[in-house]
Amino acid sequence: MTLTLMIAIPAVAAFFSALSPLPKGSKILALLASLAVSVLSIPLLTGFDLSNGGFQFKEDFPLLPTLGVHYSLGLDGLSLWFVLLTALVTPLVILGSFSGIQKNVRGYFACLLLLESAMLGTLAARDLFLFYLFWELMLIPVFFLIGVWGGPERVKATIKFVLFTLFGSLLMLVALLYLTHEAHSFDYEVLMDHPIPEDVQFWCFLAFALAFLIKVPLFPLHGWLADAYAEAPAGATVMLSALMVKLGAYGFLRFCPTLFPTAAKAFAPWLMALALAGVLHGALMATIQTDFKRLAAYSSLSHMGMAFLGILTFTPAGLQAGVFLMVAHGIYMAGLFLLLGFLEERRGSRLMTDFGGAAQTAPWLAFFFLWLMAAAVGLPGLAGFVGEILVLVPLFKTHVFFAALALVGFVLSAWYFFNLYGRLFFGASRAAEKTSIPDLRFREILALFPLAVLAIWLGLSPNQILRPMEKSLQMNIVERLKPPPEMTDFAARQRFQQELQRERQGKRP
Repeated sequence: MTLTLMIAIPAVAAFFSALSPLPKGSKILALLASLAVSVLSIPLLTGFDLSNGGFQFKEDFPLLPTLGVHYSLGLDGLSLWFVLLTALVTPLVILGSFSGIQKNVRGYFACLLLLESAMLGTLAARDLFLFYLFWELMLIPVFFLIGVWGGPERVKATIKFVLFTLFGSLLMLVALLYLTHEAHSFDYEVLMDHPIPEDVQFWCFLAFALAFLIKVPLFPLHGWLADAYAEAPAGATVMLSALMVKLGAYGFLRFCPTLFPTAAKAFAPWLMALALAGVLHGALMATIQTDFKRLAAYSSLSHMGMAFLGILTFTPAGLQAGVFLMVAHGIYMAGLFLLLGFLEERRGSRLMTDFGGAAQTAPWLAFFFLWLMAAAVGLPGLAGFVGEILVLVPLFKTHVFFAALALVGFVLSAWYFFNLYGRLFFGASRAAEKTSIPDLRFREILALFPLAVLAIWLGLSPNQILRPMEKSLQMNIVERLKPPPEMTDFAARQRFQQELQRERQGKRP
């Protein structure tokens, strides 16, 4: 019942948080509920069987028996790390948002909890009906987080986000209903074993992939990204960048190559070209931004494109590297967006020209920013360096031209991040008449410290992340994408004789 409790606790706490008579009580309740989920996630890691590539911690009972819908949950090596990342980041976001939200406080923390519940349900669902239910439920709290607590352009950002994601989700629903009707089941493992004709795979792959790649987002499906990241409050931006976009990549890996292997192999080169375009486009766009949240948004597009380049090699090393880089990206981008949110809260601006010399009055803020930024640009020994190297090595073996161009994004990442750091903390400010920027509060340091520690832990001990996912990726993706074994001469002759006999029988009057 561990997974059920992890999903239910934040959902129930969201209800009571919204009804809390005092805003402070809502904050404390949200923090305690999210910490309870973090504690419950520990046995998932310690009790995970590395030799088992299938689902573990299973829960299953009929939900709608007449329709074949089951309440079916479980984790494998692919979903494990995204669940742990969600359980870790959410309480840090809540802790870091204590002073940043001044209006409708109860509703804000209730939305954060509801979003955590929906994301955990999406990651743990083994029934496609349940998966789609949680997948769509994520949209509701994000709609309010951006639309109610966002910046001046929040309405535009909310509409773009909703339209993009709904379009993809509706196409996926059509393909999902077709598949489950043909297989007479919503069970993921039953659908994996159900043969799907190649022409049907083509269209179903497009429908599923579009829904997931919009959420990642993959170039050119990123039209909602910069507006949503820039206008959302800091906590919501962290939930989007560090967690929610990872669910798009998770959904792609969970369903597209496993249910539609032929189509996945056929589309992989084209998707790799789009991922590479995202790496370069995101990096180039980041270099010309004056709004630091938009800069970080385009950086996220570039880094997620790099992770997808590894995934789309569909090799064991590339798959592991892509997932590792996404986990690392979730760690350092969560910290960077929290810090950018703190800066925006203190100065009331997102323009880099309104900052400068902040290191003098806010040394702890400058220290944590430098630490997490170093992880993002790939300083050796930190998480980003290991992730990008792990992606580039298998990519050079299979697509050397793509790997060489991806290095350009790697170099540009260092350029625009160090330029950002210099302008924020050491440059001259156009807003010199304004008050100096206060340093981090103790509560904010508590929110950032685990992320800083994990950024170096992932860089020094990557095998701790890579090993649990190895069996699952090998069994569920790599093996299913392998071509069928060639027929022996004897089997070929037998098949020829059978076809010849059928032709003769068909010619008889």
